[in-house]
Amino acid sequence: MRQSITDLIKYTSSGLYCSVADVWIDPSKPVKRALITHAHMDHFTFGCDEYISTFETAIILKDRLGKEINIKTYDYNKEFKINGTKISFHPSGHILGSSQIKFNLAEEKWLITGDFKRQKDETCKEYEIVKTDFLISESTFGLPIFKWDEPQNTAIDITKWVSHSPKKVSILFCYSLGKAQRLLNEISKTNFKNNIHTHRSIFKVNNCYKKSGIDIVKTNKFDQTKNIADLKGSLLLLPPALHRSAFLKNLKDIQTGFASGWMSIRALRKRSGYDKGFSISDHADWDAILNTIKESQAKNVFFHHGDSEALNRYLKEKTSINVLEFGYTK
Repeated sequence: MRQSITDLIKYTSSGLYCSVADVWIDPSKPVKRALITHAHMDHFTFGCDEYISTFETAIILKDRLGKEINIKTYDYNKEFKINGTKISFHPSGHILGSSQIKFNLAEEKWLITGDFKRQKDETCKEYEIVKTDFLISESTFGLPIFKWDEPQNTAIDITKWVSHSPKKVSILFCYSLGKAQRLLNEISKTNFKNNIHTHRSIFKVNNCYKKSGIDIVKTNKFDQTKNIADLKGSLLLLPPALHRSAFLKNLKDIQTGFASGWMSIRALRKRSGYDKGFSISDHADWDAILNTIKESQAKNVFFHHGDSEALNRYLKEKTSINVLEFGYTK
């Protein structure tokens, strides 16, 4: 058995690379062949010769990259081969179509979690526990201070926030893909009675979800030319990039909020410039990361995407798990 996972997967200037299969995982630059864990913009790039993903991720990628892209799709748990390496996608619970990627070569198993969460989310498939020898885990919220509340409690807080200000437009900033749909689903289970308007980018993604059979509550597409006074008492979902936009500076009678795991940090909430912060994340918190490592039965772990110093220290002090670092190649 290999002594290090870096024999199989290395870190390159284009992203993670499996040399045996000659394939990149979520590349940041155009490459010949790319395995895509999910369709967030920081996990794929334009111009790859070939993309490989789940069917649901492909729907969103085609919407974002163009229908003409060369993309192959595989169902979850359907094993396929590239250069003799067995590969399969497994649900990661992050957003619609999001995947862990399993590599199996000479009976040795590797698993890349991609972005993942362990909380229940009716808008995507639940995280699947996969046994592996080597685990590459994300660590976006890899600190003990991060511990998520139940999403329904956050939805109730949002409902109260809107209903307590009937003369204002409640603008909630959230990511267009994944977070917005999850929030809409959770809010639909409260006693929310107000109108909901969504930015065109969110409205567009909602339709992608509907094409995949996910029931998303009906919303009105936000028209930026519309008189804001007509939206009083409504909830308006906008992408975070619009927080500093010019048209918002001239609006009156609004209250703003941001839905993100980072809002669990009080200092960030105060400096964010939003009136209200709602803590909800589509990533795993500290306990979920540690539980996932334990359930995977991996003896060798290293981290990708995030600050892993606290996790490295904990695993070295409390477990017999080997914490590894990536090899690097250009």
